[in-house]
Amino acid sequence: MLKEIIRREIEKEGFITFDRFVELCLYHPEFGYYTTKRVRALPGEDFFTAPELSPVFGRTIAHHIERISREKDIPLNILELGGGKGFLAKDLMESFPVESYVILEKSEVAKELVPDVRVVNCVEEIEEFSGFVISNEFFDAFPFKRVVKREEKLWEVVVKLEGEKLMEDLIPYSGSLPCELEEGCEYSFFTGWEDFLERLFKRVRRGYFLTFDYGSSCEDLRNRKVGTFRAFSKHTLIDNYLEFPGRADLTSSVDFGYLRKILEKHLLNVSVKPLSSFLLSEGVERFLSPEDTAIALTLLVDMGRKFWAVSGYKEGN
Repeated sequence: MLKEIIRREIEKEGFITFDRFVELCLYHPEFGYYTTKRVRALPGEDFFTAPELSPVFGRTIAHHIERISREKDIPLNILELGGGKGFLAKDLMESFPVESYVILEKSEVAKELVPDVRVVNCVEEIEEFSGFVISNEFFDAFPFKRVVKREEKLWEVVVKLEGEKLMEDLIPYSGSLPCELEEGCEYSFFTGWEDFLERLFKRVRRGYFLTFDYGSSCEDLRNRKVGTFRAFSKHTLIDNYLEFPGRADLTSSVDFGYLRKILEKHLLNVSVKPLSSFLLSEGVERFLSPEDTAIALTLLVDMGRKFWAVSGYKEGN
């Protein structure tokens, strides 16, 4: 069981950092949430993503990709980061003739819906290409530290043992942060973005990057005393995530200022805009039917205000 693995690791050092805890809970090869929980191509097990709600989201993205492909003469080779169960891949592949479609994902569950895709487990398996790099709710799924500011000092949340129970504790934080916190506030610092994107863009000769995720700016996140860490199970926010590691999704809000700063090292014309603005600019209404009122409200009002679209170009060497 994963709890026993975590306990043994804690016993060696006295605690484990929160990003290590998240990594084990989400990606442990045998017991991780993303390697064992999401094993069938069914929508909405613990939460709904936009592609699982309706094909409208995917068809609008397809329209955008086709337009960019024509305008920039970018081939329709697609790399999807964290393709999950394959709903977005299915909608895109049904919308236009792709030249190739690769999904970077720990599980091959997407092949249930889209047998023709190639699934790779790590960046090193991606062959150098020109094309599109897309993702939805990918960057929020990285391991993250939880850093709090108390009495003008920074502390990080760790997981320790108290008897047989896993418990949260605080230790001094000695690293740097991309966002300066206000007193009493908590910030989720995603620790793996820079290394991942550095390795990824070495494999992209020329192309277009597009990702969708939920979050905000440093200015908004820095003053949240409660923080943005969340644990989900069966569509419900839970507090007792330490009791059953590996059986809940652990996530937090994306700091788009930090993500943009990293992307600007690799891309030109990096744009960050609300999902609602992106969808309306791409004519989402043409893909909606009169029966899609609830879908439209979710995509444009609920998700539309919480999610953001980030894009940019990589010119050829």
